[in-house]
Amino acid sequence: MNCFKYHKIICLLCCGLLFAACKKKFLDIDPKGYLIAQKMADYDLILNDVGTLSEITSVSTVLMSDEVAASASYFESDTRLTHQNAFKWADDIYPADAIRSEFTMFSQQLYLYNKVINEVLDSKGGDLTQQKMLRAEALAGRAYVYWMLVNLYGKPYQSETAASDLGVPLLTIADATQTKFTRATVQQAYDQILADLNEALPDLPVKITNRVRMTRAAGEALLGKVYVFMGKFDLALPLLDKAITGLQQTSIDLGLYDFNKELLAGGIWYPINSFTGPPRTDAFKDKEILYLKRATNQYYYLLSALVLNPQTISLFSPNDQRLKFFSPYPLAAAKPYPLGMRRAYGKGYSNMGIGVADIYLLRAECRSRMGDTGTAATELLAFRKNRMPASEALIPFSATSNKVALTKFILEERMREFAVDGLRWFDMRRLVADPEYAATVGKSHLVYDDNGRVVASYVLKPERFTLRLPLYILAANPAMPQNP
Repeated sequence: MNCFKYHKIICLLCCGLLFAACKKKFLDIDPKGYLIAQKMADYDLILNDVGTLSEITSVSTVLMSDEVAASASYFESDTRLTHQNAFKWADDIYPADAIRSEFTMFSQQLYLYNKVINEVLDSKGGDLTQQKMLRAEALAGRAYVYWMLVNLYGKPYQSETAASDLGVPLLTIADATQTKFTRATVQQAYDQILADLNEALPDLPVKITNRVRMTRAAGEALLGKVYVFMGKFDLALPLLDKAITGLQQTSIDLGLYDFNKELLAGGIWYPINSFTGPPRTDAFKDKEILYLKRATNQYYYLLSALVLNPQTISLFSPNDQRLKFFSPYPLAAAKPYPLGMRRAYGKGYSNMGIGVADIYLLRAECRSRMGDTGTAATELLAFRKNRMPASEALIPFSATSNKVALTKFILEERMREFAVDGLRWFDMRRLVADPEYAATVGKSHLVYDDNGRVVASYVLKPERFTLRLPLYILAANPAMPQNP
């Protein structure tokens, strides 16, 4: 395909997106027939649409996570209204006149994935094996979209109630003229996710050549994570093992960074800029990203409103190299935050897709929950040696005494690893539905003044572990039931 034709396809798609914004109709993304694709190469290029498929602009989950607090000096001036609402766990994050949210962004991705799924096998050019590979990538991409949507707008998965808990509409065709939508149940959403991934896995590419396309290892990791969230750790573990083995089938730099090396002289993140932090700024070259869904995260770069709360700070050992991605000072300020709190800096993005560190920690958690604490501790120790000096990486004896203690320590490791990254929110959702570990979830957000006094507090109500549907979605679909 020549460049002119590709740009024509993308321009027509953009026209569709603008049309949707003006009409404010749910999933009115691309008037039927506007997106022209005939050859197999056209569908391949659709999956390369980084702007739509790899970029996620919202950071609501960063602000809703329990490891953070806020600085009163910056909270109102440094955060938009929607971000303030997310931090406060407000009933409605987006105002009635908003026309874009996580729901819309993922719906746009869903349209493109459905288009490839439904049409690529009838495309011209290429052979059936190539066509099936593209369809598999789109199936796994659709599974990811539904995974995110149901974990934002559906209740946390519980086998006893999933068949009646409301989830999200399940759309499997690329038809923007649809006007009636019904919310499927959480169980139906998970069934669709499992079906898509199991169908996709055999045809997904084994060789990893970039971070924006779905591969066998990424699909296995996603399926393993889905099973973790369903509490089926015995099904998750072999998939996570396969994903880690699959990381070796790569032509790009892929694996865990050794922070002890990369943050010191001669390392890729050295020197550390006093204003912006370690220069981990290019998600497309980040070796710990297997499948990129990039969310611009200014709270991990320049903004000073959001900080690690004192409880989270206390989880870090003194020489944990991950602390170098957190500054004790607000931007361009001489006075540090009180109570040892720190703001994140150095990255500027969060990966909401599939990350290498996430796979390793989920695997250790599965082993621990299943009672294989020896192997879990060994794997966790190896992971921690990439994040701090070996002398501090040792796991406390108290944490290895039984599987509950070790699992809690692994969950704390996930808090250290993914602080101010947005992934913690999803851990909170699955853990609050787990009686053994529900107490590990924080349910209050505090705002501190410059002297460390609490000037405001917000409580996370049980129903707010599930987001309410954006009001503009309901205005276009008044028959669709709202979450409490």
